[in-house]
Amino acid sequence: MNHNPADVIAALSPILGDERLAKLDRVAASRLAGLVVVVENLHDPHNGGAALRSSEAVGVLEVRIVGTPLRFSERVTQGCEKWLDLVQDRDIDACAAALGPRGFRLYAAVPGARVSLEELDPLTPAAFLIGNEHEGLTDRARALADVEFAIPLHGFSQSVNLSVATALTVYTHARRRREALGRAGDLEGAPLDLLRARYYHRDVRGADAIIARHLAG
Repeated sequence: MNHNPADVIAALSPILGDERLAKLDRVAASRLAGLVVVVENLHDPHNGGAALRSSEAVGVLEVRIVGTPLRFSERVTQGCEKWLDLVQDRDIDACAAALGPRGFRLYAAVPGARVSLEELDPLTPAAFLIGNEHEGLTDRARALADVEFAIPLHGFSQSVNLSVATALTVYTHARRRREALGRAGDLEGAPLDLLRARYYHRDVRGADAIIARHLAG
């Protein structure tokens, strides 16, 4: 989208209608830009799809795929990827280099880690590193992480697969972040308006032509 957010919102609002506008605005206002999911070396497209769907449903905005190119089952995602910012990183070093200057801490999911998921600071921008289904996180990912954390499990099973680990992690941290912030999302002002405009643009077929007519008229 190459247009000014205010122009996009003004041009597309009449097309969307009140009910759809309210839903798009509500979802945008509930997004958590300070919670990023990082999936390293994904193997199973079904798990990948489930991880994306859980992340989008909870209100995550950005999911980064490290190493292996993103593959997911569209039958599982049911189009949720349309509302996510999906970023492909060539390796975990490139991912860390992109997130570090933005103030993110890297949290590595490691079964048996001493720090519990619920002990992490909910107000600090958090990037959760989730390893693949067979080998977990690479040694390099663990070395770059600021903290290793564990998901509290109380049964005989002491590990869960990638999609379940993602769902448990984002649900728990998103709830704690919202409670700490005292509101549904962490975007406001210009960043929120930009996201609203992007969502309007993605939702309206032929959006660019409608915006062009609005600007010309």
